[in-house]
Amino acid sequence: MTTTKDTANTAEEFDSEKAAEAVKDVAKKIRDVSRAVSNTVSTFTESGAITEMAEASRDAAVAARDTTRNVASAAEEIQKSGVINETAKAMDETVSEAAKAASVAKKAPGQFKRSAPKTTRAAKKGTKAVAKTSKKVQTAARKMAKKEIPKVKKNVQKMTKQAKSASRKMGVKLKHTARKKKAN
Repeated sequence: MTTTKDTANTAEEFDSEKAAEAVKDVAKKIRDVSRAVSNTVSTFTESGAITEMAEASRDAAVAARDTTRNVASAAEEIQKSGVINETAKAMDETVSEAAKAASVAKKAPGQFKRSAPKTTRAAKKGTKAVAKTSKKVQTAARKMAKKEIPKVKKNVQKMTKQAKSASRKMGVKLKHTARKKKAN
């Protein structure tokens, strides 16, 4: 229950004159801000800033589309050219040839020993050095092949995916080329 004394205190605290002034101040601020926004939009329009922004956005979209097409084309060319397969094949052949060289180098001391007994020590040293070097080459070639071929394939696949994704986002359809495997 509210007493007469409570009602009197509430009436004293609430002043309708002050409330009306506060509402008028808010209305004035709204008008001022509305005018400022309207003036800003007019200034942007008259200065050409909005048109400039629209044109810049268009230029960026066109550049992104063209770049995506170029990346897709480059990835396609790499895939078609067989560079990846040729690289892998060359590395495999390098490993194979290094193994052959190591095998020959291992057999050489025995052959030298039979044909030229006086030079056996020098020949052994030389063939051991060749064998050691060829093993290093073989090991390095294997490591390089294991390490680099997957990277190259992964990069080409990544570039192709990025190109396709970007072109899909822009609504550009790329031609699909079937992969042809070479029969060896």
